[in-house]
Amino acid sequence: MKTLPIVDGRYIGEEGINLEFKSCLRGIPTSVWVTYSSFSNTFGGRIILGIKDGSNEIEGVKKPSMRVQELWNTLNNPEVVNLNILGPDDIWTFEVGEKTLIVMDVPRAERYLRPIYHRKLETGTFKRNGEGDYVCKMPEIASMIRDQSDVSYDTTVLDDTSFDDIDLDTLHMFRNEMATVYPNHLWNKESDQLFAEMIGAIGRKGSDKPLTVAGLLMFGKEYMIYRFIPDFKLDYREYRSDIGDWIFRLVTGDGMWVGNLYNYFTKVMSRLMSDVNNPYDIGSNLKRIENTDVHKAIRESVLNAVIHTDYLGKDGITIVKRPNEIEISNSGLFRIPLEVAERGGESDPRNKVLAKMFSMIGYVERAGVGVNLIMRTWKNHFNTIPGIEEDTKKGLVRISLKFTKKSNEISDVSQSILDLINNNPGIPIVDMAARIGMSTSTISNHIKSLRIAGIIERVGGTRGRWKINL
Repeated sequence: MKTLPIVDGRYIGEEGINLEFKSCLRGIPTSVWVTYSSFSNTFGGRIILGIKDGSNEIEGVKKPSMRVQELWNTLNNPEVVNLNILGPDDIWTFEVGEKTLIVMDVPRAERYLRPIYHRKLETGTFKRNGEGDYVCKMPEIASMIRDQSDVSYDTTVLDDTSFDDIDLDTLHMFRNEMATVYPNHLWNKESDQLFAEMIGAIGRKGSDKPLTVAGLLMFGKEYMIYRFIPDFKLDYREYRSDIGDWIFRLVTGDGMWVGNLYNYFTKVMSRLMSDVNNPYDIGSNLKRIENTDVHKAIRESVLNAVIHTDYLGKDGITIVKRPNEIEISNSGLFRIPLEVAERGGESDPRNKVLAKMFSMIGYVERAGVGVNLIMRTWKNHFNTIPGIEEDTKKGLVRISLKFTKKSNEISDVSQSILDLINNNPGIPIVDMAARIGMSTSTISNHIKSLRIAGIIERVGGTRGRWKINL
């Protein structure tokens, strides 16, 4: 049975990233479709019709059956919204005394369905930011449209490029690493140009053999990368403390190094791993193997950024290292819901060829386990969860890995969540936030911690229920 947190004629809880109230005394407001668009294009959310905005007072909806039918009619009218993504149970009514509320549970649209827009693509595409809806600019719309395709952008063949645009020193570093990991691989004996073609760095266009986007990004000369990707940016900064200026920086565009992806990855990983306080293994060749769980989690975090970045976005990749934290951000939002990525088992890389290249040097874990590995490792070693944020306004993903002391105590907030689940296993996060008096993002972070610790699990997906394993 679906419930709402209502006491003495008022909704207990505030509007936010996943919750919106609409007054419906004069009929269904047009703003419903603006919020429908923003929820669909962001994280999903709940629209409740019949609550007075600002006071949370229950006003109710007149003729609710007629209004529900009107909602369905509008959802299926392509002149108002381009696509209906709601299921039959996503619109429902709730009685509060003699008054009736209408609830719309809007899921996050699959990437191949976005953008969801109201009337016109250019002016009616919205996203959610905090507790408000904002109209998307064309670069945001273009990013959503790019993500619709199952064809990986990094397979794109670039005219007016050739093998000469590859930095050979970078390619040779990659080949040496591959030969170390896979010494008997048949491709190790091939020429540089044929090898580059085999790994997807070179494509074919008639008799020509131009570079692919993956080949240019991974091994290309920096000035050529800028020719095709003007906003290309890779940035790494180290700080001695939480305040003050950086003490070391590696950034594209300064002309001090060969600014391609593989060079960036190797240089950054060396600095990130240099003082990680964990044991390591020694291989048969007496080479240090940074293969502890913590090392793997850091590496996976960087690799996730590399293979999921939207390189046509303006922010590229930025990595910041402080004594007690590593922060990694990259252009491009998750292509699958974050909770799905956290569970593991499902992968949807934005750059499939880059992912393949890194797998050929042993640097990509099994498909779909990266985020789950990071979450589990940080929980096991530091009893905390990484902060993973999708910044919808800037169109980037940010992950924070904090090195903290381990504690086994369950917080008061987590205990409150367990109490609510125990009373109502089907309770949604929006209702938990309302009852506890915290934001949905805060509640979501505590739920992540409980799930990683194995204390709770989700049964039946987004429309299922919670299960406590204590």
